Amino acid sequence: MLEIARPLRQATPATPKKASHRILEIDGLRGIALTLVVVFHLFGHGRVSGGVDVFLTVSGFLLIMSLGRALSTGKPLGIVARWGRTFSRLAPPAALVLLAVTIASFVVLSPWMREQNLLEVVSTAFYVENWQLITTQLAYGAAGPLTSPLQHFWSLSVQAQFFLLFPLLVGLLTLVVRLRKARVAVFWSLLAAATLASFLYAWHANDVNPQAAYFDTFARFWELGAGGLLAGLITNGRTLPMILRPIAGWLGLAMIISSGFIFDGGSAYPGPAALLPVGGAAFVLLSANGGWLSPSPLLRSRPLVFLDSISYGLYLWHWPILIVFFTINETDQLSWVGACLVMGLAVAVTLLTRWILNPAIAWATAKTAKRALIFALVAILAAAVPAGAAYAVVELRSSATIALDSCAGAAALDPDRPECADAGEGEELVPTLETLRSDDANRGACWSRGSDPAVNVCSLGSDAPGAFRILAVGDSHNNVWLDVYEQIAELHGWRIDAAGRAGCQWVEPGTPVYGQPDDEAAACQDWRAAIDERVASGEYDAILTTASSKSGFRSDDDAVSDAEVHTIALLGAWQHRSDDRVPIIVLRDNPIFPQESLECIADRAAVDAGECSLPRDEALLETGFDDAVAQTTNAHTIDLSDLECGPARCEMVVGGVIVTRDGAHLTRAYAATLAPYLNDALVELLEDD
Repeated sequence: MLEIARPLRQATPATPKKASHRILEIDGLRGIALTLVVVFHLFGHGRVSGGVDVFLTVSGFLLIMSLGRALSTGKPLGIVARWGRTFSRLAPPAALVLLAVTIASFVVLSPWMREQNLLEVVSTAFYVENWQLITTQLAYGAAGPLTSPLQHFWSLSVQAQFFLLFPLLVGLLTLVVRLRKARVAVFWSLLAAATLASFLYAWHANDVNPQAAYFDTFARFWELGAGGLLAGLITNGRTLPMILRPIAGWLGLAMIISSGFIFDGGSAYPGPAALLPVGGAAFVLLSANGGWLSPSPLLRSRPLVFLDSISYGLYLWHWPILIVFFTINETDQLSWVGACLVMGLAVAVTLLTRWILNPAIAWATAKTAKRALIFALVAILAAAVPAGAAYAVVELRSSATIALDSCAGAAALDPDRPECADAGEGEELVPTLETLRSDDANRGACWSRGSDPAVNVCSLGSDAPGAFRILAVGDSHNNVWLDVYEQIAELHGWRIDAAGRAGCQWVEPGTPVYGQPDDEAAACQDWRAAIDERVASGEYDAILTTASSKSGFRSDDDAVSDAEVHTIALLGAWQHRSDDRVPIIVLRDNPIFPQESLECIADRAAVDAGECSLPRDEALLETGFDDAVAQTTNAHTIDLSDLECGPARCEMVVGGVIVTRDGAHLTRAYAATLAPYLNDALVELLEDD
């Protein structure tokens, strides 16, 4: 009998594998969501698809599922490791895009957008682009040469803020609530309450100020929170019955895809309308593993998994490429051929980005969380530092005092100064193109905006008790004159109190405000009432007012023109004057040019040929001011149009000085050249009075 050299190993029962909570359909769902955004941007004329809402829901689902599992098992949250893994993947591709935008800001994109673009690069690098867009009141909309090339980064900023702050809040919870079961219960209860509160806030914010609500992290949290609550249901085995999953899955996909056609997401989301794409994502997640009749095979398929692998890069690259395309072609219209070209280029650059960065990302995430986190921080700084330095240089140039020749600007149109007729020919334009948009005399102390009810009034000139006092009031077209007002006030020992409000003329308070969210319209009406009180106080010796001729005043009566409605609204405000002996002086508005016509002045040959102009009757718009002056005792008009426009046409550059910084407002430089003429007109009127 042979001996067995090695004893037989006793069989042991196989250890059952732990059930995986990984939902394989997520890859395909995320790929569809982000690709929908790109497709709607390129082929849907900038329409909002609802894909971002799905993306945020999936992001919340994944993070909260992981955190919830750690809480329930008592494992460490691993916050630093999470940050390292997440941002070492997110930051490097974004940094490449931001570096490309920084370079494009100097070589391709409109020079007057440079300062704003550089500021947004820094904001985006540090994941606060959504708040930057709110601060600068940039609306999310269709692309064009003057559109921010980084506005699409707002959603990544919201996601990053969530990934940064939410784990910290959960960590704080673990310190406050020590018992595991109690901690889990409190976690899910607080998440549900916060999600509901965010939804109600988003509903309200979307009603009163949809432009800001669209970017607002607190208004968007409910979409992330909804994903987290879904994660809680699924990890506790609460999914749909197998028989319902195919129906729910296809219904969910239909809801997601159709949401961009049903709603204008730019104004409807993140309000209740966003329940359509978010609800669609919920149906898809709850119907996972639904069998061959469900969308599961499609969402797990190789093409959609590959689409998910490139969707982040495609999302990052497509929008800046689109803005560059529009800028080069000097258009805001995209044909199908153009859309396909942009899409193809975005895919190619995305694949190149993966090829360049994937080895480095794999190296950074292979070992310690510290390495991954440092790698992410280096990527962030690599994007932010060059743009920040360039922004500082541009800011320095824009804040520098401009020395103007005595013949510059308005003097070139002065018939009494024929020696100035050729001023500025062959010389560099003032201001420079890169500082054009910021060549603004406005000051925060004199300015009110948004829903802020404050009535900010600044005092310029003399503080002497007996000084002659003027109230200068209007919208942003009033505040372009602040430097000039101050110069005139100091020259004569006057005091000029200046008050301006964004998009808000001084007219009868109850006059409707068009084109503004409800809270801003209400603040405008309150501001008008406060100005009425100042006018009625008797403390002013003259009232000076001006406003944009583009402001909307609409008539509901076919027998009454819009201009007549404006006149009636003006008369209603002017009647609050304390005494008819106090003159009301109207400063006629400057010429208005289409914003896209700014592209013309980037071509010096076109400027010198007189091509950057409009017929006078198109640039100088009619309003109700003339009739209001005619119907009011001791009301007068100061018209400087002949110093802004020639006899037949209004040029965008006069005497070597650019007239308008954005098509609607005078540049600070051109207003400065009008100072002597406004001074003379005011002195003549007030002396006669």
